[in-house]
Amino acid sequence: MRERELVLAAQRAEPAALREIYIAYHRRAYNLVLYSLGDPALAQDVLQVVFLKVFRGLASFRFQSSLATWIYRIAHNECREHHRRLKPPIVPLEAVLGSADEVDPKPSSHDLHARRERDLIIQRAVMELPVKMREAVVLKYVEGLSYDDMARVLGCAPGTVASRLNRALAELEERLRPFKRLL
Repeated sequence: MRERELVLAAQRAEPAALREIYIAYHRRAYNLVLYSLGDPALAQDVLQVVFLKVFRGLASFRFQSSLATWIYRIAHNECREHHRRLKPPIVPLEAVLGSADEVDPKPSSHDLHARRERDLIIQRAVMELPVKMREAVVLKYVEGLSYDDMARVLGCAPGTVASRLNRALAELEERLRPFKRLL
């Protein structure tokens, strides 16, 4: 009942109610934003946007969920939007495997065997990735598709594709680290 009264007072733009909502929920929303973004300064900036949206949207709050759930959803959506706007750094597969310049143009039979072994190790590491990450790696590094084309193929946003690729490359780097001398 207290929450309902608080929201109704905030909908009437009573400053004390708005302040009480902020005091009651800002720390919880901040924690969600901080763990999503990982940067305290950025989390503070995003939290400001979240509460601007909360205060602007209170007039349309219909009590279909708790106020906390509604605020968390706004915070979650704002974090997703922030991640979507970020351009992830592109880490070429060569950064994990080494560049083509490092390969002898006329390999010996030993080099051919080592290269086949390397390719098999890499293929196994890629196959151990979760399906969504594996698809992203194959579409980008085997098929050479752009982020937009990959997003259309996978039925998701380009930011999701970039996120999957970044996670996949991080996992591949971790899995292939013991083989760095061989690769």
